[in-house]
Amino acid sequence: MHTSEFKKLPRGPALFDTWRWEQSVETALGPLPVEIYCNIDDLPSEAMVNLASALATFAQTHGPLIFDLVYAHYRYAETNNWLQFWKVPAGLDRSQVLSEVDSVILNVHPDLFASVHVDPRWDPEHKLCLTFDGTITQINDAPFLLQDGVLTML
Repeated sequence: MHTSEFKKLPRGPALFDTWRWEQSVETALGPLPVEIYCNIDDLPSEAMVNLASALATFAQTHGPLIFDLVYAHYRYAETNNWLQFWKVPAGLDRSQVLSEVDSVILNVHPDLFASVHVDPRWDPEHKLCLTFDGTITQINDAPFLLQDGVLTML
């Protein structure tokens, strides 16, 4: 992965620039885009590209873990009765849950914060942010435990 392989997207109303890798990462969740967010008119730094590369490699090799976390979060939402409010069907199995996810993006921010950003229909207000620091270390800024498919927020 090299800086020259990232293309700047139209900014629109955003207060930052988005640079998207011209390829996608093949994962257990399907092909995922890689985006680097920069301050307006800045280029992605080498450190940002290196971190994006590490995140992409992790997603490719640990895609089933990411999928497990997405599904566990769905089940967490189901347990907490969020689904009906957002008109998301209950009782989906793992193979069906991505039908209720609008997007999954691997991203890196200017402060070298990296994450897997998931836009689930069962939590459109908060989304699902899987913090990456060599592995997934937090969900929505909180530590967690995934045991036997059950997500516990610590």
